[in-house]
Amino acid sequence: MAKRRLSLQQKQRIKSAQASIDLDHADHFQGTVIAHHGGELEVEPDHLNATRLACKFRTNLGAIVTGDKVVYQVQNDEAAIISVIPRSNLLQRQDGFGQIKSVAANITQLIICLAIEPSPNLYLLDQYLVSAEQQDLNVIILLNKMDLLEHPDPDPFLLKSIYLSLGYQILEVSVKTGLNIDQLQELCKDHTNVISGVSGVGKSSITKAILPDIEIAIGEISDTNKEGRHTTRTSHLYHLPRGGQLIDTPGIRGFNPVLDTQQPLSHGFREIHNTAHACKFSNCKHLNEPKCAVRAAVEMGTIAASRYENYVKLLQNQD
Repeated sequence: MAKRRLSLQQKQRIKSAQASIDLDHADHFQGTVIAHHGGELEVEPDHLNATRLACKFRTNLGAIVTGDKVVYQVQNDEAAIISVIPRSNLLQRQDGFGQIKSVAANITQLIICLAIEPSPNLYLLDQYLVSAEQQDLNVIILLNKMDLLEHPDPDPFLLKSIYLSLGYQILEVSVKTGLNIDQLQELCKDHTNVISGVSGVGKSSITKAILPDIEIAIGEISDTNKEGRHTTRTSHLYHLPRGGQLIDTPGIRGFNPVLDTQQPLSHGFREIHNTAHACKFSNCKHLNEPKCAVRAAVEMGTIAASRYENYVKLLQNQD
């Protein structure tokens, strides 16, 4: 069932009510949502040595997700969230029914997990990258299961040739052999990380490798399509031993991003955005316009054809 949309008037009332909350009230506390369990949220209080607690929440507050900073009150030994502190960002996707699903809040780094099997989908990767660009997130492109590579290849799937020159970091790892797991732990330090990718790429295995003391369910891999079952049912925030946090999210087969329509889609493609200034028209969409510098760069090979094709596909899906 689709969630009921809040009207503008309702949103304004909620915003006004939240702004009036007295944070100095003796029964009001701040904390971070670390998990969602049905009708309750697990909250970690900000004050030291406080025990995590289950909190009820008001439905008129809208979607509350892992990573949210909240204000809760305790009355008669029961805790309830009464306000969501304004977010720095909110990672969202659109499901197959056109419904918006919030994934995580207040993150600083997106780890896009790909694998040797199932092989990477570059259109899906570019959707992740557009979302990250619009929210100013640092990105790590992770290529997992390097132990499954049958023959030595310095650039499987041409990821390095396409994305390294754009400034994205690519890290090849293997949970089985421990390849570059230590480096991944260092890159996660001091960030609030989200690790996302389709089922079967090893998200839960990566999380377990980073957090060996945490019980992470790891599912079986299908022999038919080399994809695994969804082993992460809800998003959960874990504290990293070297500092920072990691939010593990449910595996998803597609990431139809909720894009900021106030920004041109081309801003989510670094090389297209940097080339567009040379186009004849300032509002060029890089489709059929004359003297388009972007299309010229694609023809010359300085912009990867796959990136341009994915830009056009996303642009058409917006219409």
